[in-house]
Amino acid sequence: MIGLIKGFAPYGFSIVVKFGGSLMRDFAVCKTALAELERLCRSGHRILVVPGGGIPDKAIESIDAVHRLTPFTAHHACALAQDQTGYLLADPAFSSSVVCCSTLGECRSLAESGKIPVLLPSRILFAMDPVAWSWDITSDAVAAWIAWVTDTPRLAILTNVDGVYRNAVTDDPAALIREITAHELSQLGHTSVDACAANFMAEKGIAGCVLNGSYPRRLADWLEGKRVTGTNIGISPKKSSSAVPSENFGR
Repeated sequence: MIGLIKGFAPYGFSIVVKFGGSLMRDFAVCKTALAELERLCRSGHRILVVPGGGIPDKAIESIDAVHRLTPFTAHHACALAQDQTGYLLADPAFSSSVVCCSTLGECRSLAESGKIPVLLPSRILFAMDPVAWSWDITSDAVAAWIAWVTDTPRLAILTNVDGVYRNAVTDDPAALIREITAHELSQLGHTSVDACAANFMAEKGIAGCVLNGSYPRRLADWLEGKRVTGTNIGISPKKSSSAVPSENFGR
């Protein structure tokens, strides 16, 4: 654990929450989900929010579908789309104690003061360039990477469906996958979690869940170890020490 190494201050987050841009389609749902995060913060959880691309990201995708964008343009525009969603989440129109910031140091200070930091990730992504410039990389993978960088043990992905479904049959409750390892999830390809994020979680030993943000109380129940409607992502078994790690989880 980073926090146990002398000279390295821990970030101290108990959970990273990827706040799906899909939740912005219904402003009432968005506000209710943020209110639940604020309640969890008051009860002692130190939360770091990583925003999805949301409405701006969809606009970029629609342009790319007609006029193929270069990887440079698409990557940088989508990172800035996450920033835009973050600014909206932190606005008083949606929340009262969510504050946007551009550095992890700011995030740590805000969490220590009882606020919920929402990271505007573009500055870090542009400076460190950790992920491939590819449509395969989404804000899910960025959130998984942030969880690893901050040594946060859990990642919750809030989206507009109940979890991960077999064959993407989201209208069949029987198709909902309730328990799966990160490695098994990565083998399914792109689901309600992108495959790159699942593979990274498997490689780095990050546990998590996929939950419907329309029912935000489920996050509290999951944190308490209760069985909830959603997909619980377990830590994959350790690989043999002879295994060669992937150089770039986005390729």
